[in-house]
Amino acid sequence: MLGKRLLYLRNKHELTQEELAKILCMSRSTYAQYEVDRRKPDYDTLQRIADYYKVSTDFLLGRTEDSVMEECNFPSRLKMIRELNGISLKQLAENLNVSQADVSQFETGGKYPDPTTLKVLADSLNCSVDYLLGRITDPRPYLLESQQSYNTLDTHHSNDPLEDLPEEARKSLEEFKEFILRKYRKGN
Repeated sequence: MLGKRLLYLRNKHELTQEELAKILCMSRSTYAQYEVDRRKPDYDTLQRIADYYKVSTDFLLGRTEDSVMEECNFPSRLKMIRELNGISLKQLAENLNVSQADVSQFETGGKYPDPTTLKVLADSLNCSVDYLLGRITDPRPYLLESQQSYNTLDTHHSNDPLEDLPEEARKSLEEFKEFILRKYRKGN
């Protein structure tokens, strides 16, 4: 899906692969591999592409058909969702491991968080990075179906060591489990 969206957007903007690769600071061959789905861009590259075209990363990844990005006022959106969550400036600063003055500057537009801080910020406020940046209008983070079952268990304390693993690791374990089951079922 990503490759098709990239090709669509590049053609819509009447750019060659060479021109777009220069804009994105990469080689033409690297970009070309994204368009034919032979290679996937890293997180930062995906964000740069979304920012350049003014579309959401959800649109690029095929999660939505809506390519229009709402104009965002990051500082006011940040303040609004912080207040809706009942989190003080001090609490948020502690969560981010930054000063209270930094959070205040984020909310006034005097300073913007780096990508790592932005991710922690979104997690602390229970919203997505795309929402904070105005790429989507729904503040809830995008959840995979398999993640939702873990979220419903969050209210019940569990000693399951798999709980702390990232989704990718849990998925790999599940795939390995299926592989082992298939392998040894055939032998019986």
